Amino acid sequence: MDTNMTNSLSRRGIDNYIEHPLYAADIVRITALGDVEVLAGKTVLVTGAAGLIGTVLVDTLMEANRHGADIRVIALDKDRSRSEFRFRRHFESPLFSFLGQDVKESIPTNCPFDVCISAASNTSPIDYAAHPVETALTNLLGCKNALDAARRCGGRVLFCSSVEVYGNARDDRPFREEDTGVLNLANARSSYPESKRAAEALCQSYRTEFGVRTNVARICRVFGPTVLPGDTKAPSQFISNAVRGEDIVLKSDGSQFYSWLHVSDCVSGLLAILAKGEDGLAYNIADESCGASLRDFAQFAAVAAGNELVFDLPTEAEKRGYSKTTRAVMDASQLQMLGWKPFLGLADGIRETIKVLRG
Repeated sequence: MDTNMTNSLSRRGIDNYIEHPLYAADIVRITALGDVEVLAGKTVLVTGAAGLIGTVLVDTLMEANRHGADIRVIALDKDRSRSEFRFRRHFESPLFSFLGQDVKESIPTNCPFDVCISAASNTSPIDYAAHPVETALTNLLGCKNALDAARRCGGRVLFCSSVEVYGNARDDRPFREEDTGVLNLANARSSYPESKRAAEALCQSYRTEFGVRTNVARICRVFGPTVLPGDTKAPSQFISNAVRGEDIVLKSDGSQFYSWLHVSDCVSGLLAILAKGEDGLAYNIADESCGASLRDFAQFAAVAAGNELVFDLPTEAEKRGYSKTTRAVMDASQLQMLGWKPFLGLADGIRETIKVLRG
């Protein structure tokens, strides 16, 4: 990759996680859990590879290769320059290849795989409001193209869905996998959760009609050092403010109560599903001890960074992209029955994320 581009990216302070020992320790810890061994000798396609979750997945698979796993990794992402920067340690490996394309395009026939982890998605709230059509099609066509390719080559698909498929909680009971939520289709913000639900239905349809092996991971609100620059989700902005030494700005009363999870624990959950999950099932990925309000999350970030928590009014564009969900807590007992358990708590995870991104 062009040296000037690398230097420019580094000067902007993004992706400081790459060389940080705490990030490296997280990758080693995930690998040491052993679930990645189920992928030994296989070809794994990761879509959305340079995203928040995809990056940690790819780095974990390549770490396993350092210990002889012989996993052939295909990283698919539409942003070539970001991928070249994030995966610059892997490009020289014969076990790593990069496929630069949008997931809305068909996966080439010359890219057979044993497992596809379909993690590509538009996850920025402002983009939900500005580009609802692209948001919906990325989720739906990205999943369909993975399923079509899996049907063609006999592979398996793990689709990364979202807690947002449950809608707003009707009571204080955590969401279980058999629950069905209520979504408001009268606004464009529903393009994200409704397309995730449609993609889940597509997974079940391909499994029933064509015999494609599928699982769904319903992921709670995830944070961590591989967050993308420009991500407009509230916790991502809190962390960005903290890293820059700025006050933490909360643009609501912060009473929304959610399940949170550090990205390293999310990836270990995905690998647990691949290693031990039952074909066709959906699994919640969440840390039940990390339920907290948005204000609590902001306060943790402020304390970790030594900054102040302040309040401000959101812009109209921000308001259009915000989730209307006020409570979304997940029950992860089905995943825990596979032997999975999270490692980083909320306060520790936020503190580590800020420390890593500060370099």
